[in-house]
Amino acid sequence: MSDGLYLGVDLGTSATKAILVDGNGRVAARSKASHGDTRRAGTGEVDPGPWLRSLTEACRALGPATEQVRAVGTAVHSPVALFLDAAGEPIGPGIGWDHPALPPRCSSAVRMRTAAEAQLVANRPQPATTMALAWPVAAKENPLVAEKCTTLGLVGTWLGRLLTGRVALDPTQASYLGLMALTDGSHRWLPGLAERMGIPLSLLPEVKPSLEVLGRLTGPAAALLGVPAGVPVVVGAADTAAAAYFLGLEENGPPLYTVGTTHVITTCSASPDAFPVALTRSHVLPSRWLTHGAINGGDALAMGARLLGHGRSGDAVARLTADAGRATPDKIVDAPVFIPHVVPERGPLWLERPRTALQGLVPGTESRAAAWGVVEGVVFAARLVMEICVTGNLPPSTPIILTGHFGPSDPFPQIVADAFCRPVDLVEESHLPAMGAAGMAAVASGHPPVSAPAARRVLPRPEWMGVIGRRWRRFAEHWTAVVGRPFPVPVHQPGHDPGGSVAVSASWPQ
Repeated sequence: MSDGLYLGVDLGTSATKAILVDGNGRVAARSKASHGDTRRAGTGEVDPGPWLRSLTEACRALGPATEQVRAVGTAVHSPVALFLDAAGEPIGPGIGWDHPALPPRCSSAVRMRTAAEAQLVANRPQPATTMALAWPVAAKENPLVAEKCTTLGLVGTWLGRLLTGRVALDPTQASYLGLMALTDGSHRWLPGLAERMGIPLSLLPEVKPSLEVLGRLTGPAAALLGVPAGVPVVVGAADTAAAAYFLGLEENGPPLYTVGTTHVITTCSASPDAFPVALTRSHVLPSRWLTHGAINGGDALAMGARLLGHGRSGDAVARLTADAGRATPDKIVDAPVFIPHVVPERGPLWLERPRTALQGLVPGTESRAAAWGVVEGVVFAARLVMEICVTGNLPPSTPIILTGHFGPSDPFPQIVADAFCRPVDLVEESHLPAMGAAGMAAVASGHPPVSAPAARRVLPRPEWMGVIGRRWRRFAEHWTAVVGRPFPVPVHQPGHDPGGSVAVSASWPQ
């Protein structure tokens, strides 16, 4: 590792992850520091204060190897709107996509867009994809925002300003402000639309490519992180986009299933969708676009763990999943069915309020069957999102790329393979967006690309296929009843006929 290391920082929803890697993808150090206290301000409000603490703790925990860092890359959770003053300091709390004041403003935004603007922006005017409307919300709630704000940005804007003193926004994040020309690849702001929405154009930061050097690490930032001053800092990207870039996601290739606080299904396209069913954004690479389907799977698993008596501790979900892993096909036939939309959902489901139920839990239900029902419900919801996003164009043998923080004996990847009825290519890297950020740092600073980690294939268990097919149909029935709309996709298994007769081969591609 004498040629130096790349620092990747992933400022996530509940924690900052940092990683040091060399050009061969070998990891020198990993770390994680929590900032779970950012959401105490209220629904839809985010306190950015703890980010600085967790960023410093995570980078300092990497140890003396940080002295070998030759470039820094960043990945961030998105979208949270921030209102920065001239010194780059946030004014009051940030506004998250789940803020209750955003939906009515988004409803009125439909009439503000011309047909041409709607096609350029692509995303429908929903809170998660029209975050520029957080400006009038914040300005109304806090007069200091209107008085002192000089920049309306997202999380990456704040982080880049902290590290380099420069203000910018990358296209993967800017896609969610609802004011950027996305589908033509120009990444320009639309001034007429901004004016109609009441957003001062002067507040919008310059959109810079993800793979461009934003600036040099300042002395104060270097002192905080323990990294040499003056090393290049790249513009960076949103966390899921960073992971997709690092894994080389391709058009018509395997979708990426990212497991974290949010569970996200990501696909790649070489042509934009002007009217997407889910969320669409620019790729890290030019002339490519990403589609994301999201569910709040982490929140749902945490609630399920509490309901089944596993408590609220940090290992509650792990214990729930371990219990589910002890289930057998005969024990899950009549297991409870969990509809896991415990908070409003973004695209492609677009649920404005929670829609959740745990049905069939009775006093005689075994704990492993109950746990299976909860975990299966979350994974089935992710499968539903994937099937909506790929619109039936994914051959049954195509695997799913799965990434998240899984222990060596964690049954979750096997449950995903079974519930999706597809092979899973498991990328066993808990810090994948941070690795993607480090990979961007290498390329943007003129060095060879960092090698991506290898994947391990997990196959569906043939003996489970029949019961999974029946469970999928039951999930669809309960989903329709609880959500109050028809199930969005045909209810049949990959490799099954629509009537439900088993036609699955016991062999899968290795």
